[in-house]
This record gives sequence, C-alpha cells and structure tokens, in this order.
Amino acid sequence: MTIRKSFFSLFVIIAFSSCSNQADYKKIIGSTMGTSYSVIAKVTSQDIQLIHQAIEAELEDINQLMSTYVPNSEINQFNNLKEASCFKFSDKTWQVLLVSKQIFEETQGAFDITLGPLISRWGFSSEEYQEKVPNEAEIQELLAVIGTDKLDFNSEAKCITKSIPSMSINLSAIAKGYAVDQLAAILEQNNIQDYLVEIGGEVKAKGLKQNRLNWKIAVEQPSNNVNRTQSVAVNLFNTSIATSGDYRNYYEVDGKRFSHTIDPTNGFPVKHNLTSISVLHPSNMYADAYATALNVLGEEKAYAFGDQHNLAIYTISQQEGAPKTDSNKRFKAYISR
Repeated sequence: MTIRKSFFSLFVIIAFSSCSNQADYKKIIGSTMGTSYSVIAKVTSQDIQLIHQAIEAELEDINQLMSTYVPNSEINQFNNLKEASCFKFSDKTWQVLLVSKQIFEETQGAFDITLGPLISRWGFSSEEYQEKVPNEAEIQELLAVIGTDKLDFNSEAKCITKSIPSMSINLSAIAKGYAVDQLAAILEQNNIQDYLVEIGGEVKAKGLKQNRLNWKIAVEQPSNNVNRTQSVAVNLFNTSIATSGDYRNYYEVDGKRFSHTIDPTNGFPVKHNLTSISVLHPSNMYADAYATALNVLGEEKAYAFGDQHNLAIYTISQQEGAPKTDSNKRFKAYISR
C-alpha cells in the first residue's frame, strides 16, 4: 500500500465564534493519527464546544481501536495474539475490517491490510534496510505470511482467526477515511448540513461554504519541490475525495528507483508511471482505500475498475519526464471551471 499525499485548498473565509447564537462558519483544528485534522462547519457558538468535545472523543476512540502506535490498541491486541483463537472486534473496527476485505476481493489483492511486513522490509518503516534491497527468496518468505484471504472472518461472532500466528493487520490506508466519515456523522447528528471535514488530506464536504458557494478542493501537482502547485480544482458537493501518490516517498539504490507503493500480489514496488490518483466517493473510507488500491493497479486498470464500479477518478502520470493528467467522465463533472 502507499502513503497518501494530497494537497487541499479550501478557499473559505472563516468566521470564528462570536457572542451570537446565530449559526456561522467556525473552524476546529487539532492533531490525530500522526497528522492534523480540521473541521469547518456552519454552527452556533452555543454548540461549537460540545461538538469539539465529541470530535476529540471520537478520534481518541478510533486511535485506541485501530492505531498500531498505541501499544494496547485493539489492532495490536490482535497482532500480538499467537494462539489460534478467534479474536472478537468492536463494531467500529469490524466495519473497517469488512470493507477492507471487500476491497481486497474487488481489487484481486491490490488492497491488503496485512502488507506491513513487506513495507518494513523494503525500507519504508525501517530506514536501515534501504541500502539492502530484498532478494526474491526474502520476498517469497514474506508473501507467505501476507494476504487478507489468510484471515478467517466469522461474521456472526465478528471475530477473526489467523491462519498463520505471525500475521498482522495495519489499517493506515483506510482508518483516516473512516474517521472522516465518523466526524461528518457527528455533525449531521447535530443537524449541521454545511461542513467540510479533513484528516491528513482526506476530505469530505456537504452543503455549501460561506457566501453559499461550493466547497473547492485543489489536487496537488506531483513535485519533489517544497513549493506546491495546483493540478486541478474540484467542486466537492455532498461527497468526499482521497488522493494516493508516491512521488515524495521513494528511494534509490545504485541509480534504481524504488517506489513506496508495494504490489501485494508480487511483493515488489510498482513500476508503472502513475504518480497520483484521486477518487471521489460518498464514503471517505471507500475513497481512501480505493485510491490506495488503484495506485497499485496503475492507470489503465484503475480506469477500467472505475468504470466497473462507478468511481470518479483523476490521475497524474509521468510521460517522457512530464506530468500528464487525465480523468473519466464522472470526475469531469466535479472539476471547477
């Protein structure tokens, strides 16, 4: 899987809390999941504090369940389990696991939550490995303990049994999207219909921003430079967007480039020219996971998959050293003119 890199430009004028109970656009910001989050919503000053507290509590709960950086998280309890028992998950984690399994099957293994050991061995979790490229034997050994299809899902009991005790799960390519959806649900439960939620570049919006204009999100032009430039602006109306790319996360050994995007089906970094892909979907959890999977599949297979599953897709690829952009008809309908 891959680290998602996305640049978003909100184009909003923030109105902070005032003494009035009149609904106005206010902003909540903070840190979560090793990144930042922001929520912009049309809300009264009277309600903003309670909503902020609910958001923080939800994010803390998701981290406690799904983070591999929290030692006693639910996911780490499963990962540390060595016995052949069926580990029962909470409703929230189970929902994410079921969608992960669905997308693994839909993409024929391009999205795989058990890929962590390969990512580490290729040097994207442990930098000391980067000077020693794994050989075919090492890759095959790691592939033997990787594969969502090696996990036995018991839907009735909401539990999973490992077929191999050393297997582990990492939800980093889907948990942020799930959290975005959960924060949006909190807003809607409080009768807030105009909002934008963002966590680490994954974005969901509903209704309109201030001045009753559409929310606009800018997809970044891939570049290794510090300065960021816009590739395309998107009108985000009652949907969400996630972007996956590896153009800032790779290394070179003996002049050969190794992408952070690992293909779970063969254990090697991808070699295609796709550098960035953005996916629109009503659920940010699905957009997040689909963007990761389609970045593995490459441009041609990504568009074929998008047509089959009614996804709006925007891609940036390298053609003769220059970026080439493309999109399907569903995505074109959202492009800001």
